[in-house]
Amino acid sequence: MTEFAWRVDHGQASQVHELFIETGKISAPGLNLNSRDEIAAVFGERAKDADRVSRHIWTNPRFEVMDANRVRVTTVVQTFMGSTGPGESLPIANAKFIVGDSIDVMQRDKKNQWRFESRELKVLFAPQK
Repeated sequence: MTEFAWRVDHGQASQVHELFIETGKISAPGLNLNSRDEIAAVFGERAKDADRVSRHIWTNPRFEVMDANRVRVTTVVQTFMGSTGPGESLPIANAKFIVGDSIDVMQRDKKNQWRFESRELKVLFAPQK
């Protein structure tokens, strides 16, 4: 989960798909990705937006063992986001944020590495439009 956030927040979103199994899924309001290939395409595009700035913070992990090779981890996630415009630099003055619950199912692969089977974000607090 930390690696996912770090890659997205530090210009390496194009490598996020590596953290998922082949049939991995991501769902969030307005976003439904149903394979590692779809995740690679969407996050690859995100990585091209050099003006976009985000920080993801997660806390309060709750682990539920599903079986010997799967675990569900529920966390509280805070995401801060904004963009720099032409000629602008950090800090971003009018950043937005969302807070929600992330429900992640992790699966141990044949190499004994944990990969995302699914990530689901349930947004509880969002910026006003």
